[in-house]
Amino acid sequence: MKILSLDVSGNYSSIAMLNDDEVNSFTQTHDRKDRPNWDKLFTSIGFNSREDFDSLDGLAFACGPGSYTALRITASFLKAIAEVKTLPLVAISNLESIAQEASTWIDDEETKIYVAIEADTKESYFCNYQKNNNTLKQISVETVLQMDELSDLLNQDDCYFAGTGWPKDAESHSRFLSQAMGSAAPIAILAKKKLETGKDFLPENANPIYLKTPNYKKS
Repeated sequence: MKILSLDVSGNYSSIAMLNDDEVNSFTQTHDRKDRPNWDKLFTSIGFNSREDFDSLDGLAFACGPGSYTALRITASFLKAIAEVKTLPLVAISNLESIAQEASTWIDDEETKIYVAIEADTKESYFCNYQKNNNTLKQISVETVLQMDELSDLLNQDDCYFAGTGWPKDAESHSRFLSQAMGSAAPIAILAKKKLETGKDFLPENANPIYLKTPNYKKS
């Protein structure tokens, strides 16, 4: 199975090509407004945008929560390609993708993973997951939490923590996984798992998740 995935939801742009069990990826950090163009991203993994879409089994992208403009542009761009090429388009939560990456750093067969992504200086996007061997199950709704609520969660010692949205003191927590970062690679891995279920992933249903309204201003 060959899947092309994109994650341009934050202060980085990331692209990955999954070919069966191998993933070739590229990630570039930058200011939110200074994004590389699509051709540069495609070239970074040796993908020919004029020919190689025909060899794909699916497309996937990080659907948020994150930058409103970047999410909207990515969804529109990939929906058009998926329609023309008759490809499934899988929308993957940024929070779930970080949980997937975090799970690869955890030896425990069963545990909880709490993920927070920075929304602004006072609050973060949050969700938690249950890891059972090689599977992840979402066990809460995606939401926005204040920093004091996140600080309270750090008092727990029966789970792991990942993501950029935690208070500063999370970095000293013995179960904080600083290695688990957002990128297109876990997006592709999760998309493969979802496509293997045989469900339909129609382009018109692949929509961004904002959690905050589009006219929200960072404080």
